Amino acid sequence: MKFIKDIKKLERVLCVIISITIIFQVQLHGQKINGMSYFGPDMPIQTVEMFEDIKATNANWVGLIPEATINRKNLAFIPDEQNHHWGETIEANIEAIQLAKQAGLKVFLKPHVVLAKEQSHSDKIIEASWRGEIQFNNEGDWLTFEDNYKNYIIGLAKIAHQYEVDLFAIGTELKSFALSRPQFWNTLIQEVRNLYKGPITYAANWDEYQDITFWGALDFIGVDTYFPINKMETPKIKKTIRNWKSIQRDLKTKSIEENRQILLTEFGYRNVSYAGKEPWIHDKGNIASLNNETQANLYQAFFQTFWNEPWVAGGFSWKWFAQENQGLDTSFSIQGKPALDVLQKWYSQ
Repeated sequence: MKFIKDIKKLERVLCVIISITIIFQVQLHGQKINGMSYFGPDMPIQTVEMFEDIKATNANWVGLIPEATINRKNLAFIPDEQNHHWGETIEANIEAIQLAKQAGLKVFLKPHVVLAKEQSHSDKIIEASWRGEIQFNNEGDWLTFEDNYKNYIIGLAKIAHQYEVDLFAIGTELKSFALSRPQFWNTLIQEVRNLYKGPITYAANWDEYQDITFWGALDFIGVDTYFPINKMETPKIKKTIRNWKSIQRDLKTKSIEENRQILLTEFGYRNVSYAGKEPWIHDKGNIASLNNETQANLYQAFFQTFWNEPWVAGGFSWKWFAQENQGLDTSFSIQGKPALDVLQKWYSQ
């Protein structure tokens, strides 16, 4: 019996040591990462004032999102295709890095890939409707895709090094790819580290982070946090916090297991009714469903759950538009909405 008690005592001591290590990592990395994901303008009209507006929210980091479209037939990556939204191009992101630093913000470069919308029977990617479902039936297609993806990421890693980006992601929400081809990712991580000396992460979807096998080779456990958290039309803050408890516990356990902080690489909600039920839904919805209280309550519950935890490095609110466009009233943006006040208060700590 004494032996069992000693083992349990040792386990408690080890947990304390690991927790202290994680807290020490927070001190090493400095203050909380109070981040804002940025959506650039349609045309090349970026200014430093656009980033000063972000800084005025009490954010100290900005997430920049270069985007490449995957050709379904030949698996080519097209970062600057014709009629592409300019703000997501490499040119726009290089300019944004410089302007953000001029405004006094740290920069997180977080590339996304999207699938071309046009589909045909000759496509090598047929069934997948988004990046998390990418799979291939033969090894040749996998190798072609991997080679193209590696070239895209390595090109961005060189930019991250050249322009002194503060944090770099090797991928975002590529669930099937990340889980089925771990050796590729381990090799890619090493190649990125040979070029870029800053910290790196991977932005896992909320339903894949538990199964990623290469967290130990990265600096943060990145999680896009669109967990289904409340089914109510207008979620109550206390009830939502209770719903977060088991998820919070799982994230903390993963942080301890991997000896890495959790970085909430995306978080956010639309200002519509039932926004906590399936938070990943991006369609603008019907203006009649507009519900600012829902968005504000979900933000408050989120921050109360995570922002005082030492194992949470911080995160990036999704998302801030460089230009205010019509039709964004029920988007994820918190610009001009009560949720912005919630974020500003927490980011001011």
